[in-house]
Amino acid sequence: MKRHIILTRDEIARIEQETEEIYGISRLILMENAGRTLAEVIKKTCKKPNMKICIVSGKGNNGGDGFVAARYLFNMGVNVKVVHTDPPEYFSHLSFTNYKILCKMGINSFLFSEDTIFYNIFDESDIIVDAVLGTGIKGKVTGIAEKVISFINAYRKFVVCADIPSGLDADTGVVQGECIKGNITVSFGFAKKGFYINSGPDYCGKIVVTDIGFPRFFYQFYQKER
Repeated sequence: MKRHIILTRDEIARIEQETEEIYGISRLILMENAGRTLAEVIKKTCKKPNMKICIVSGKGNNGGDGFVAARYLFNMGVNVKVVHTDPPEYFSHLSFTNYKILCKMGINSFLFSEDTIFYNIFDESDIIVDAVLGTGIKGKVTGIAEKVISFINAYRKFVVCADIPSGLDADTGVVQGECIKGNITVSFGFAKKGFYINSGPDYCGKIVVTDIGFPRFFYQFYQKER
């Protein structure tokens, strides 16, 4: 079954909705699978002994994918730290659910600020994982997300993007303002149209599409459509 299918933001959103409403596979399950496959790609990518990983999570569901990945990397014995861009009270429901699990497991997490501790965390990391913004963004990135993206890019570390580079338009591949410069983009379920047009190829790096449990019927349908 071919999984490397290129879809738009709205097509993927519709698949997520139908996966939950028709097949009973909740978004929480999809997030769990997304975070697990993200962790597996990261572990496979960097085989350096005692590697250090920093996962940077936003307040939305993309950040929740990062929290799940941190948990799996922790269980693999990886030295992992999590930086979140916003206080927990601003997290999406699914993201907060996984944040609470993270805390109960004693995994180190920090609220981002432009402080010495973050310079040390980023400087010491072998890989930075971008889980700041997902496919929903349209237009210019502003506020704390803009600051965090700029902060990550300044370090020129090896960056793995969760689903999409933060700041890239999923449909148009256009960048307005700050956007993560990724080395690898781990796209969940389907590739995004914006990966391959305009600035997309310059920011995505290598594209890896992982299976997070969408029913095969969606792949069969879009294979016929394409």
